[in-house]
Amino acid sequence: MTSAPAASPSSSGEPRVVVVTGAASGIGRATAELFRDQGATVFGLDVQPGAPDGVTYVECNVASRESVDAAIAECAQHGRIDVLANVAGVVQFGHFDQITDAEWDRVHAIDLKGPFMTIQAALPHLRACGGNIVNVSSVAGRIPQPYAVAYAAAKGGLTQLTKSLALELSPEGIRVNAVCPGTVDTPIVSHVAGIMPSDMDPRVADRLIMMLPGPAISPAEIGESIVYLASPAARMITGAVLAFDGGMG
Repeated sequence: MTSAPAASPSSSGEPRVVVVTGAASGIGRATAELFRDQGATVFGLDVQPGAPDGVTYVECNVASRESVDAAIAECAQHGRIDVLANVAGVVQFGHFDQITDAEWDRVHAIDLKGPFMTIQAALPHLRACGGNIVNVSSVAGRIPQPYAVAYAAAKGGLTQLTKSLALELSPEGIRVNAVCPGTVDTPIVSHVAGIMPSDMDPRVADRLIMMLPGPAISPAEIGESIVYLASPAARMITGAVLAFDGGMG
């Protein structure tokens, strides 16, 4: 992917204010760095410290309404939020009949309810400047994923949340888009092999995210797509779901 267009300043002439969840590692960290390098004021939200240099770290558990509200309030100290990038996420593998309530609830709390709550909290500040939202879904939100039912259901919900909210907010000039990565070279993916069922049926196992053709995608590739979708160059794009699936979908 070619470099994303340079970020424009806000309508006031000040640097844009960008909020990135999951900014301590992987796609979130790469995205925060890209926005930072374009001169934006970037807030990196994560439950673990470790935001990049030049990015303001804000502790946030996206599964907690109280934590999300407090974090977004801190990020909105400039009176607006120009971009909200929902990147934080977790993955869970296992046989469907062995998924516990706690596992199901954790995946949905972070991967689906988390973006729901951050968007609700940020919306007044996005409205103040006609900002936009980019959600990181997954190929699992578009393509059936055996042994990842909780994750696929949450990401499918996030994909539909993106499309539905894009329609609802379009009259206000707020754009909502999503990217759906396949296998990305992140710390989460590096540990996936150890949490997959050892007795997967080979007849369906090749539909798993890890079986996508070609090498893993770099976090920066996904980050560049997020920066593009949040840029003025994408002003006519809303409700889009950009798939990085190697042509499988």
